[in-house]
Amino acid sequence: MHYFGRSNMNMSTLLKSLSNMVLKMFYGPGGSYAMFAGRDASRALAQLSFKPEDINGNLKGLSDAELEVLQDWEYKFMEKYARVGQLVPKKTLTENIKDESAEGNEGRYAAGE
Repeated sequence: MHYFGRSNMNMSTLLKSLSNMVLKMFYGPGGSYAMFAGRDASRALAQLSFKPEDINGNLKGLSDAELEVLQDWEYKFMEKYARVGQLVPKKTLTENIKDESAEGNEGRYAAGE
């Protein structure tokens, strides 16, 4: 079979390539939804907002209708895209220092010191 002039490309490879192109087109640099990429945009999705101040994970104060909109978005994304990771909150400097201290102590105690 020939797709786009390539004889070694099967239909699955073609669909993956097209899917990646579409993702990059929308979520890549300069894309319509680039501002959402790699960020928790739950509030913006619930409010159907493109305002930078709404691109966060704060769900406080959202109406039941907005939470329903967010649930619809989640279902759409689950149908279309494979989960490849999750966003985790950044640690504060204090939390990082505490973690480093705890790791250092665990290592000493594990070594029998």
